[in-house]
Amino acid sequence: MIAVIGAGVSGLSCAWWLREQGLSARVFESSGDVGGKVRTLSAGMLCEAGPNTLLADEALLRWFSRLGLTPLWPAPGCGQRHVLLRGEYCRLPGGPLALLAGDFLTWPAKRRLLSGLLRHGGPQAGQASLAAFCRERFGAEVLERLLDPLVSGIFAGDPEELLLAETLPALAVAAQQPGPLWRALLRTHRRSGRRRVCTLDGGLQSLPRRLAQDLQVRLDSPVLELARAGGAWRLRTAAGWERFDRVVLALPADRAAVLLQPLAPKPAALCLRVPYAPVAVASTLVRASALARPLPGFGGLHPGSEAALALGHLMSSNLYPHVCRPGERLLTSFIGGRRQAGLMALDDEALLALLNRELERLFGLRERPLVQRLTRWPTALPQGTAVQGELRAAFAPWAERGLHLCVNWLDGASLPDCLEKGRRLALSIASRDGPALRRRR
Repeated sequence: MIAVIGAGVSGLSCAWWLREQGLSARVFESSGDVGGKVRTLSAGMLCEAGPNTLLADEALLRWFSRLGLTPLWPAPGCGQRHVLLRGEYCRLPGGPLALLAGDFLTWPAKRRLLSGLLRHGGPQAGQASLAAFCRERFGAEVLERLLDPLVSGIFAGDPEELLLAETLPALAVAAQQPGPLWRALLRTHRRSGRRRVCTLDGGLQSLPRRLAQDLQVRLDSPVLELARAGGAWRLRTAAGWERFDRVVLALPADRAAVLLQPLAPKPAALCLRVPYAPVAVASTLVRASALARPLPGFGGLHPGSEAALALGHLMSSNLYPHVCRPGERLLTSFIGGRRQAGLMALDDEALLALLNRELERLFGLRERPLVQRLTRWPTALPQGTAVQGELRAAFAPWAERGLHLCVNWLDGASLPDCLEKGRRLALSIASRDGPALRRRR
């Protein structure tokens, strides 16, 4: 029997694929629901309080089909994205040719971008921060207008802090290949295959809830203690001690540290060094006529230089009209992040008042919202820094003893990343230990 501690999407994916391999797994979850930060709310609107979309490749779509889940695609014409520059939204070009042909970048910045794409790679590129890599290879304007808003929108992070190899590993690998960067990026793009933005019928939380239907999941069952017992493991919940052959930790870094400290103090101390970006997700429902200047397409991202309240605003009802009634609009705003963590000290009323003033300035909001929901995530997104490399080295010996990590603070925090790492870990355990574990059932 394998214990999976944590019923977020990483842990559930791992447990589900262990079951597919004929191995028994039991999932322990401290809260009363599954999904972790994947949370769908319904209160006069269908809104996501965590991730709002996912990028699905063909393998993921086939899995959804097996599970009986229906992907929903964005409405036609919603691919436009915008970046806030000097207080006004500018449309982000839809591809490399449009970027070079349009006026989003100045001509000196375009020349610098082309020069960076033509340059050959170097072995040390992956050890640079995102900002240092971009500034040195492509220049300050590309950093401010392209990379900075994307980093804010995807990671809620500071490009000066984030490590290229931990945050954008495919780009880091490409930047270290011989030959021009554009050629390595093209090879990477072809290998990764086509990915499409989507949500799920019923919201994204329908995925973890569907996975849980096939599994042994104990809700409201925090694991209080973890111990090594000969060649096996013991864990304690409020119900007492239980024995397991293997343990998979699928917890936030700070909670993993609490369990690990008596057993493995060095890895536990490293867990406490994982930086997180706090984020508040605000869902705002308004009458369509209440927005004088609605933004077309996907939404808008905000570079740090704009000093905006939000990291960006997603035009949720543009993408998925079913999330609210006809004649209404749903906006999702992401507030805080690594560079504006102090905003989390404000109470809900003050934070929403600031948000509504920004919506008035950017979109011409002229009425009180019909509904507003605010969800706070103090540890929303782990930040990829040098500590991740130390963590991999520190945890390698523990995997040999049957203690595994399946967490969003190592090797990618997106939904597809978490689902895939759960699958990979399950297949690895089954390949190495499957026969012995099946005999013990």
